[in-house]
Amino acid sequence: MALSCHISDFLSSNGSDDFSAGEYYSFKRVPQNVKHVLGYSRRVLQPTATYCVFKGGTAYFNGALSFSQIALGQLNCSSSHPINDCEQQTSTIVSVINSCNSNNADSCTPDIDTFRIVEILNNMKKDTKLAFSFFSQLKEAGFQHNVYTYSALITNLCHSGFQKKLDELFLDLVVTYKENQCLQISELLQTLTEEVEFDQSLVRAYDALIKAYASVGMFDEAIDLVFYMNRCGFAPHIFACNYLIQCLIKQDKVDMAMAAFKQLKRIGVRPNGYTYAIIMKMLCKKGRLEETLDVFLEIEEGGVAHSTIAYRAYIEGLCTNQRSALGYHVLQACQGASRPVGKHAYAAVIHGLCKEMKIKEAEKAFLDMETQGLVPNAHVYIALIHGYCNSGQLQKALSLCSYMMSNGVKANSLIISSILQCLCKMGMHSEVVNQFTDHKDSGIYLDEVCYNIVMDALCKLGKVEQAVNLVEEMKAKKMVLDIFHYTTLINGYYLQGKIEDGLNLMDEMKEKSGLTPDVAFYTMMISNYCKINCLSKAYDLFHYMKKKGIEPDVTCYNVLIGLHCKAEHLHEAFAVFDEMTAKGLEPDIVTYTALLSGYCTKGEMEKARLLFDGLIKKGLTPDVNFYTMMINSYCKVNCIREAYDLLHDMKSKGIEPDVICYTILIDTNCKMGNLKEATAVFHEMAESGVEPDLVTYRALLSGFYNKGDDENASILIQEMSSKGILFHNDSQISSL
Repeated sequence: MALSCHISDFLSSNGSDDFSAGEYYSFKRVPQNVKHVLGYSRRVLQPTATYCVFKGGTAYFNGALSFSQIALGQLNCSSSHPINDCEQQTSTIVSVINSCNSNNADSCTPDIDTFRIVEILNNMKKDTKLAFSFFSQLKEAGFQHNVYTYSALITNLCHSGFQKKLDELFLDLVVTYKENQCLQISELLQTLTEEVEFDQSLVRAYDALIKAYASVGMFDEAIDLVFYMNRCGFAPHIFACNYLIQCLIKQDKVDMAMAAFKQLKRIGVRPNGYTYAIIMKMLCKKGRLEETLDVFLEIEEGGVAHSTIAYRAYIEGLCTNQRSALGYHVLQACQGASRPVGKHAYAAVIHGLCKEMKIKEAEKAFLDMETQGLVPNAHVYIALIHGYCNSGQLQKALSLCSYMMSNGVKANSLIISSILQCLCKMGMHSEVVNQFTDHKDSGIYLDEVCYNIVMDALCKLGKVEQAVNLVEEMKAKKMVLDIFHYTTLINGYYLQGKIEDGLNLMDEMKEKSGLTPDVAFYTMMISNYCKINCLSKAYDLFHYMKKKGIEPDVTCYNVLIGLHCKAEHLHEAFAVFDEMTAKGLEPDIVTYTALLSGYCTKGEMEKARLLFDGLIKKGLTPDVNFYTMMINSYCKVNCIREAYDLLHDMKSKGIEPDVICYTILIDTNCKMGNLKEATAVFHEMAESGVEPDLVTYRALLSGFYNKGDDENASILIQEMSSKGILFHNDSQISSL
């Protein structure tokens, strides 16, 4: 398109009176044909609305800088020039501005014409990128754009659908508008509002401004703009509203985000699936599951676009709030209603179920996922393998790992470390070393965590020097040693009684590696001293760490309390307990378990019960080990009724007794001659899904034999045989 660039044609056709030098004019006095060039033929302002941008028809530049008549002449181009000539014009304009910037302001006069720049922008409608570049270069050179130049570019961007450039323009405008004396955002909005009735594409500009306000935290302005649009009879795009809500959430303005969501619906803005997903993720993150359910039901009631992402957000939210079973139920309902939610929802469910130790349900979800034709990725395999390892199902973990690799998914450090850690927990330290060596030789990259696990295994095998060799191997591979690696090695030396070697390594850690021992490190050292009965050295280190400004935490105090309780030094244990609470540290279940163990060991059940009741009053929930300890202690002093009361109490709280707890009750009843009660507990145990072990069968068999009930004893032995639970020899049976 050719350019028609001579603004003097418009000025001369209307007389010089309209643009006399030195006066400030409202837009109302701009000649009609000039208005047409600007694209604002419908713009009418109040007579009082004047603009600093006009002085004799020219742009006011920085309050002081202006341009010569020669420079003004260089802005003009013949209508026969092609649009590509505007690149040369841009260069010319910028050079003029730079020339003025380098000279004394007094030597310049205001000569750059706003109308001239607007006309150039209007004639670049077919080359929006060039228009944006032209606009930006002028701004960078120091030209202060006004409502007319901004409006010309905004119209161009809206027509072309350049939303990202619009977003960029408005963000810059919001950030810098206070520096521009020639522009008020309110004036720009007024201009756009008068035009949007005839040009719906201009709504994109409002969307960009909402996003710009939200980006810089001007939330009141963003929300006001939404309501302003509503009053004017049009609405923002839901994408802009989603962005506003997301920004509110990032600033932790949850209630404000929820209010905005409700108000948007009230004024007729229809949320889509992404909107609902954003809201449900926010509510789930805050644990507000009832409100999340209300939002979910709202989706169900109305046909919401892109609802799949909203369903997935609800499922993931339930899983992060330990409601994975419900999440799986929703997932299955979606599948049944032909609303597939994809592999990410399955991954969230499997990960959540494994984290909640619901391994069978996780297995079912995994098989269901494959049935649906969805291919599990490494994250899904890692979650299930980790679940198997945490539940001690090593063989299943290894089998799944092999299955995974046969499907083309490579094993990685996360998977290997889970398996190695599981082996360690099971005391299979030699197997840890073998597995580590095999995986390393196969070319799988093993990270620092894997090295630390195998170092720990070597130390427990008494092979500390081999563990030290692994440190050198890590250094050769440029791997980073952290305090955990040093802690493992020092612990290994202490297990062998090599205190000096451990202390030397601690010095190396501080001096050569620059690592500073933390509270966890000192706690480990104190624990090591306790294990080898060096109580005085443990306390020396305890006082030393405090002197260094490292305050002991609950775990550290628990080590000392546990040591005193095992030695039946309850007075000293409570002295440490009092010091801990005086410092504002809250005792945890480990603290109370240690103290309870001390009372129970000494048979002081009244004090133990007071401690137990006090624990519950503080809002702490005893675990199965805590209850088992109390039940065992009551049984030892023949308080069987109190033991049963605790059994019923724990079950009412949803805490399932384990095999140890049931075995204690069976053994006690058998020793008291209550075979009927013992058998009842045995059957209750089976109904609860808890498998009896050799110790359980041994206790019940002993009861049958003591009563001369050989028939039931034989039945029990047959049951044991069918389950593969056998005595090693006949002498074990005869000893019952």
